[in-house]
Amino acid sequence: MKEYRAGLYLRLSKEHEEKNNSIEAQREITTRYAIKNGYKIVKEYVDNGYSGILDSRPKLNEMMLDIARGFINMVIVKDISRLTRNKNKTGWYTEVFFPDNDVRFISVTEFIDSGERYEIDDSIMLRGIANQYYITDISKKVRANKNAMKQSGQFVEHYAPYGYKKREEDKHKIMIDENVADNIRKIYDMYISGKTSSQIADYFNRNKIKNPSRYMKLKNRARKWNAEQINDMLSNPFYAGNTVMNKYETNYIAKTCKKNKKRDTWMIKENTHEAIIEKEKYDIVQEIKQSKKGRTAVKHEYLLRDLLYCGYCKTKMQYKVYRSKDKQRFLYDSAGLNCSLLYKKKCKNEIYIREKDLNEIVKKEVVKRLKPIEIDKITSKLIDYYKENNENMKKIKEYQNEIEKLERKKSVLYKKKCEQYIKVEEFKAEYIQAKEEIKKYENLIRELKHNNKNELEERIKDIANEFKNGKCINNNFLKEMINKIEIYSSSRIEITFNL
Repeated sequence: MKEYRAGLYLRLSKEHEEKNNSIEAQREITTRYAIKNGYKIVKEYVDNGYSGILDSRPKLNEMMLDIARGFINMVIVKDISRLTRNKNKTGWYTEVFFPDNDVRFISVTEFIDSGERYEIDDSIMLRGIANQYYITDISKKVRANKNAMKQSGQFVEHYAPYGYKKREEDKHKIMIDENVADNIRKIYDMYISGKTSSQIADYFNRNKIKNPSRYMKLKNRARKWNAEQINDMLSNPFYAGNTVMNKYETNYIAKTCKKNKKRDTWMIKENTHEAIIEKEKYDIVQEIKQSKKGRTAVKHEYLLRDLLYCGYCKTKMQYKVYRSKDKQRFLYDSAGLNCSLLYKKKCKNEIYIREKDLNEIVKKEVVKRLKPIEIDKITSKLIDYYKENNENMKKIKEYQNEIEKLERKKSVLYKKKCEQYIKVEEFKAEYIQAKEEIKKYENLIRELKHNNKNELEERIKDIANEFKNGKCINNNFLKEMINKIEIYSSSRIEITFNL
């Protein structure tokens, strides 16, 4: 009899602290089941305070690594939603990852057990869909509720924008913060007078005026004024008394929030609060900004933008780009990074590393990380799926069905002729017509099979090879894969992966 080394996976999100799903309740249910069935528990993995829609969780990642190195060969959960609430991930765990790694999967309360053959009933996918629907439904309700509150003029964000503050008596109402409102007015006036965003930022830094992060006492934010900050303020309709809808794309369950860069999809609710900037002045600034757009230079895209941190003081690494001797162009090939606090003598990390060299190091690590995914296997499955489901194959199946019908018709005609239900001349005419139609469908099938043969199949293989060799890696892809990159020295670079 096979010896099983079981890992118990327990998860509870902050939003759902009900007793029947508490970590203690899950531990009792899974432990009792393992003991009752004689399975040896070798490790327990607990993700407390993490949503089931997240693909990356500390202890889930640890369990995946333990499975990959063969430390455990059984996973026991209270129910499938503890493992994931994503319907696609449900299928991937139960149909790909667990079987490929010889892992038996058990969901105690749902009576799911992949058994010795590592097979699971199709109903598990229905559970996956139900779990994802549940979490998506919650997210939609929260989003709809916040939008309704915004429409009615209520403020629902955690922080009021710089220049405003929440009213003490009603946190859903805001008022102008006169301590710093003049800074906003100064920014608009300076911009209209011809100053650039960088010049405005320099002015505020020289005069030692606290930037929004420092004034609002926010953590892990820039400690100085910068051009990007100024640009955001100059573009923000909030300062003209209007609330912006759809400015951020928020997933309330996964706890992620990204800025929606498609400004044409923003919705403006006007006159929801007192304005710091008059409408006429705000409109003038937008016209100036629009007129400058055509003169904007093409920016260098840093592969590792927003991912690099000093390993010692944990602040973001600073990019340094040098100009050519004639000051006409930037020398991006020699661009590099160092700790942003080095010059303030707040950090002793004196490492300076070239961006080009760092890119190569990270790319190699990412390619190495992707190897266990077995891209070749996935590629073969994708090609098989394509062969079975593309339009040409659907037509081929359709024509094959028609041929089968015509073959049956020929048999029926012959039987009718033998039993003298139809005349010989009638039989011959219909029989010849059926044969001609069969030949027509066979020719069509031959042509479709020829067209279906290689083109897209080769493209799928090319894409897989590019992916495998790191040629498709870009900043967005890396942000999905990597949480952060900490730099201690040129020989010590630590990458924290999400996947």
